[in-house]
Amino acid sequence: MSALKIEERFELDATADEAWGYLSRPERIVVCLPGAELTEVIDERNYAGGVKVKLGAVAMEYRGTAKFTEVDPEQRVVRMTGKGRERRGGGTVTLTMEGAVHELEGGRCEVTVLADIQLAGKIVSFGRGMIQAVTAEVFKEFTARLAAELAANEQVDEKLTSPNPEALPLLPLLLRSLRSWLRRLFGRG
Repeated sequence: MSALKIEERFELDATADEAWGYLSRPERIVVCLPGAELTEVIDERNYAGGVKVKLGAVAMEYRGTAKFTEVDPEQRVVRMTGKGRERRGGGTVTLTMEGAVHELEGGRCEVTVLADIQLAGKIVSFGRGMIQAVTAEVFKEFTARLAAELAANEQVDEKLTSPNPEALPLLPLLLRSLRSWLRRLFGRG
């Protein structure tokens, strides 16, 4: 079992209301999460879905549920819990997460995400440092996709995503994480 704490903060070229419109609706936000899919809307606060990740020849697929425990549109804060199980294998993941959108000057906003994650199974063998580095890269990709969605201001189809999203390829993320770590280690970057 391994415990992770994630604290991420990023700015978007969108108003807080525009960002909140995405971050408070799973059918919209899942489009921005690499390797994720929404398979069922159980009710207005409970959802089922999955995440696929791939590291070279090692592929992991998690299926589970997420529950919005609090949605506060006035404060633009959402709290949720989630749990999942590896589809083939004994791995599990549980999380508690809080996301908030804060208004900034000039029509911009800041998003903060705090999460506590408990992992068990073969993913733990990659080590806490590598998992945290990959998580940081996933957040970069998520932020870029969210910014693109908001910039395009596209109307998102309310249908569920395709049942077979591409797995999140972890090898390129791991290599970028390793390069960043080496640059920091040797003072080049």
